[in-house]
Amino acid sequence: MRRKQEIKPGNRVIGGYYLKALLAAGISLFLIWGCEGGSKPPKVTVVKRDRRHKPPPKKKKEEKVVDEKKEPSYTYNPVGKRDPFKSFIALGPKKRASKAPLTPLQRYDVSELKLVGILKGPTGYRALVEDAGGKGFIITKGTLIGRGNGRVKEIHDNRVIIEETYKDIFGQVKRREISVPLRKPEEGGLK
Repeated sequence: MRRKQEIKPGNRVIGGYYLKALLAAGISLFLIWGCEGGSKPPKVTVVKRDRRHKPPPKKKKEEKVVDEKKEPSYTYNPVGKRDPFKSFIALGPKKRASKAPLTPLQRYDVSELKLVGILKGPTGYRALVEDAGGKGFIITKGTLIGRGNGRVKEIHDNRVIIEETYKDIFGQVKRREISVPLRKPEEGGLK
């Protein structure tokens, strides 16, 4: 025979599952009862004041003294000052001003071109340069060459001088000369 358990203060009468279900049902009933919305919000009444009957406020003698000592308002004058929102460092090369298409020689950097030969004729010197793919170009004095706005300044019997213009970090236009020597046959040039 089974023996009935005695109810002691520490023992549970209802099992853990039933206790949890009963507690959840009680909380949900409480929330449903609280959310029914049985009461309406109070009606707001607006009270208008009639301002015509009030006399204008009188200024005291002390306030007049304070008004006379007002500081002059400050106005900013940007004339002659730099724009604080523009960078003082010129970032990257700007686009060319002219919309003329680039010549094939302007698409290469001067260091990518190789001076192959120099010819002397009745009109002066001419030079033959070659790109990395082996395509040759004939240049004369004044020919545009290189990505850095270069122009052939002089052609000598053993070298070509190219003058490039560029802007430094302060925005000033500077010029530099690049000398491209003719390669000797020992260095891989033509015989």
